[in-house]
Amino acid sequence: MKNSKYIISSLLISFSLTFQSCNQIFEEVPSNDKGSIFENFWQNFQDDYALFEERGIEWNEIYAQYRPLVNFNTTDEALFGILSEMIKPIEDGHVALMAPGIGAFDANPYFRDRIEDNLFDLDLIVNNYLEPGYKQNGHKFVYGKIKNHNMAYLHFDVFRKESVKLDDLLREFAQVDSYIIDLRHNNGGDVSLCFSFLGRFTEEKKLFLSSKTKNGKGANDYTAWFDWHLNPSGKFLDKHVYILTDRYTVSAAERMVMAAKTVPKVLIVGDTTNGTFGTKISRELANGWFYSYSIQKVKMFDGQSYEGIGLPPDIYVKNEPEEMKDGRDSVLEKVFLQNQ
Repeated sequence: MKNSKYIISSLLISFSLTFQSCNQIFEEVPSNDKGSIFENFWQNFQDDYALFEERGIEWNEIYAQYRPLVNFNTTDEALFGILSEMIKPIEDGHVALMAPGIGAFDANPYFRDRIEDNLFDLDLIVNNYLEPGYKQNGHKFVYGKIKNHNMAYLHFDVFRKESVKLDDLLREFAQVDSYIIDLRHNNGGDVSLCFSFLGRFTEEKKLFLSSKTKNGKGANDYTAWFDWHLNPSGKFLDKHVYILTDRYTVSAAERMVMAAKTVPKVLIVGDTTNGTFGTKISRELANGWFYSYSIQKVKMFDGQSYEGIGLPPDIYVKNEPEEMKDGRDSVLEKVFLQNQ
């Protein structure tokens, strides 16, 4: 009997300690009533979003404007509309809200409204500018030699496994005078392979950007600035590289443009990039909705932030719809003139 009491007492103590430990490990699950969802959404931006200053946003004023609109009777559709309106002024390409069964909202007007989306047509390039024998996987990537020019062309839509085509381009078209890397309508991703590609065209180590990342809930809680350098990589190639950009060149693609601006024989041609640079994270609300935002500040080697501004090209040119109807890409043809 004495042993039984001892065992029961020990179990109670063990349960008590485990319960206390769990309280320390697990955070309270947010409530899924409409007011709590609003509060959680607003607070997470307040704690983690890195670019209120660069984007000119007074987040406390946003709270004061929209919090009174949310109450017990607010419908899911109405709440989705309110949260969408809250993030709309941010115009960050990494800020978005998705509500299954209701819809999705992009804070960036280019992605939301598809502004000038029709000014790039990959099929036009494939049909009118590439020699037979080009390689393609739908719109994921295409590369080949340009007709009547000693130039090779590559386009891919995201920086994932398609990035290895940069190496394929150099290997299969080693004889050309110059390369065209088309980053128009490129959605970013993992840009690391692009740095090794650009490293083939430089003989010097160059700083191209610095970044710092949110690491706490305070307004000034960031890591120290981290410097990113472009390093020489492999056998040096003394050739020209032309990088084509538009307002849909975003995120990691813009980092490649930053790095390219340090390389002597690289020329940026086209339109200004989107202006979305920092690393993003995604989160889930208690009602199953998802949203994303930027948690990082980025500045170029000149010490300036181009967040919300975008990187200007060295040569500004945009396609015209009427010219495209005739099968012409003016951005690409501008490169041909530069390469003469």
